[in-house]
Amino acid sequence: MTDARTDIHQAIQDAVAVSLPQLGTVDFDAVLTSEIGLDSVQIMDLVMEIEDRLDVSIPVEVLAEARTLNELAGRIEPLCKDGEA
Repeated sequence: MTDARTDIHQAIQDAVAVSLPQLGTVDFDAVLTSEIGLDSVQIMDLVMEIEDRLDVSIPVEVLAEARTLNELAGRIEPLCKDGEA
C-alpha cells in the first residue's frame, strides 16, 4: 500500500471512529449501505469528516461510484495527489 493510500485508509478509520462510533471496526470491503447499514445522511457525515481530515473535496460522483470503503479510498487517492493533500 502506498503512503497516500495508507494516509487515506487512516483518515477513513479515524472518520468512522468520530462520525459513526457505534460501528466500531469496519470491514473496508463491506458494502456501506446493505452490509454496514448506513443511510445517506450517515454516509455524508462520514464523507465530510474524511474531507476535513484529508483537506480535500470529494465530488458527489465519487460517492455514487463507491460502494465500499476500499472503493472510496481508491477514488479519493487521485484527488489527494491532485491537491497534494
